[in-house]
Amino acid sequence: MRFALLALFACLAATTARAAAFGVDGTSFVVEAGPGQRLTSRDLVGATFEIADGAGGVTKVRIDAVAVAEERPGVLLHSFSLIDAATGAVTPLCDPDAYGRRAGFPVRGRWDGRRFVADDGVWFLTCTSGSQGKCVLWGYDPWGHTHDGRPLADFYQACQQMVRADYEGKGEPHTRNGTLIDIADVARLQIHATLGDPAFGFEAGWGVDGAVCVARTRIPELLTREALVAAAPRLGGSCDEAVARARGALLFTRIGAR
Repeated sequence: MRFALLALFACLAATTARAAAFGVDGTSFVVEAGPGQRLTSRDLVGATFEIADGAGGVTKVRIDAVAVAEERPGVLLHSFSLIDAATGAVTPLCDPDAYGRRAGFPVRGRWDGRRFVADDGVWFLTCTSGSQGKCVLWGYDPWGHTHDGRPLADFYQACQQMVRADYEGKGEPHTRNGTLIDIADVARLQIHATLGDPAFGFEAGWGVDGAVCVARTRIPELLTREALVAAAPRLGGSCDEAVARARGALLFTRIGAR
C-alpha cells in the first residue's frame, strides 16, 4: 500500500501536526514537529493519521501499539487499526501472520507495478502476514546494504518472488500459506537449516526477475516442473546452489519432499 500523509492527530496539536515533517526511518515513523521535537513510533501510540489511498479516497489509520519483533530486535511491529470515517467502525489493518500477530510497519520506498523502487520521498505500510513484511523480518531491508556494499533492495525484490514461488517473475504465485521453505542467500543473512536432512531438497535460486533455475516446484499440484520448463525453458536443466550462483542468484530455497 502506497500512501501520502494528509494529517496526523492525537499526540500532537493538529496545527503543529499539519506542519510537521512526517517520515520513516527503518521501520519507525519519525515526526519532526519543531526544533528539538522529534517523535518516533513509540511516542505516537494512540495517534491517528489520514492517508490518501491512491484511488481518490482517504483512509484513517490509528497506531494502537508498538513492540519489538522477537525475531529481529531492530524491527518495530505496529498494531494498526482502520477507522471508518462515516461510521467510526474499527477493524485491524493486518491479517494474522504465522504467529497470530496482526502487525505491520512502514517501509520507505514505492512499488512500480511488481517492482520495488528505492525512493526516500514516499513510504508504504506492509504487514508481517505478506511477502513485503516477511522479507524485512528475514533481514532484507530494502533501504540497507550488505556488508560488502550491495544494495539490499535487490535482495528484497528477489525475496518477493521467492516467497510467492513466482518462478517466472510475472506476478503469478505458485504456493500456499503455511508452506515451509528453508532460505539462504549469498550475503549469509540467512543460512540453510536443513543441509544434510534427506527430507529436504534444493528448490530454486532466485534473482530480481524470478527464479534463475528450478530443481523442483514447491507445490506440484499447482505447477509441475515439467509444465514450468515447457513455458520457460531457461529455468530447466541441472539446478543446484552452485548452478544458481553461477547464474546470478541472490537467494536459495530448499523444500520438503512431497
